[in-house]
Amino acid sequence: MRLRLLPLLFCATLLTAGEDPFEAPPELKAFAQKQTIGHMGVATKVGYLLKSFFLPPEEGGLGITYDNAYTRTPIEAWRDRKANCLTLTALYVAACKSIGLEARYGESLRVSRWRRVGTTVRYERHVVAVVPAGTVGQELVADFLPEIRKDTQLIVPLEPKRVLALFYSNRAVELMGESRSDEALQSAHRSIQVDPRLGVGWNILGVVQRSLGQEAEAEKSFLKAIEADPKDGAPCGNLENLLRAQGREGEAQVFRDRGMEVRKRDPFFNAFLAEEALQDSNWEEAGKRIKQAIKLLPQEPDFYLIQARLALAQGQRKEAIKALERARKWAMPEMQARYDTKLALLKGELAS
Repeated sequence: MRLRLLPLLFCATLLTAGEDPFEAPPELKAFAQKQTIGHMGVATKVGYLLKSFFLPPEEGGLGITYDNAYTRTPIEAWRDRKANCLTLTALYVAACKSIGLEARYGESLRVSRWRRVGTTVRYERHVVAVVPAGTVGQELVADFLPEIRKDTQLIVPLEPKRVLALFYSNRAVELMGESRSDEALQSAHRSIQVDPRLGVGWNILGVVQRSLGQEAEAEKSFLKAIEADPKDGAPCGNLENLLRAQGREGEAQVFRDRGMEVRKRDPFFNAFLAEEALQDSNWEEAGKRIKQAIKLLPQEPDFYLIQARLALAQGQRKEAIKALERARKWAMPEMQARYDTKLALLKGELAS
């Protein structure tokens, strides 16, 4: 579930009241049956079904490519053959249910991203599908980000209404990115109507309200977001910025301190700060932040990539090689080849 500005190729739509965003494509059941017929056991069925989403059409698959530009409905994903993790998960859950397999939504607590888009810093979470395997306590996770190590994940259940609320909040961000703030406001409100306890929804509602000049309403929404999810530092940062812009420095500092206290325990936020410092050539700050990220989550290969880039920026090729070797160690087997190429190049340069 990643929020990004919408390119001109696509146009976010505001769904009408009563419309079900997660309605399954009419052809989905027949497709799921075809992919799993003749295969025995839940694990085998879900494995073939998952693989079929990405197989090219000439091999009988859907040929879907990962696309984080726009949060599609399952019907739009079927049409476009593109989707992000939230849409892919919704499509997959619907496919499983269409052939009698139990499936539910989950959130990976150890997978998140912070990134800057223009002047906005965004916090991105990750949604997966979980299917009971038949054996008590055994569950199969369908994850649509293949570079993520499955053994490092911590999955918690997500109620369907929360996933639907996340869909509407994503759409709100996309509509706002198109300067359609009034429609973004409607979508953000719809997210809250679906799940009033969703901190992300309240935070995005506050962002949209502030873009419309509704600062009093935005302040209330950010406070609601903090109340709903005290572990999310994003609304603290947004509220800090709003208060500071109003000259309320003392109050702003309270939320700055609170936000930093929350986020300092987030390895992905520390990695984000390391990248920001790296771009500013602040090597000391970048080194401190990426070491903290690795300390909090030592099995994340992307952190070692940042460490390698930092070492190269300072001309430390041996240290860069060590960092890349650690990244390769923790990468998924199918992702290790890209590290082999980088390592061969660096070692070659070091030897010459």
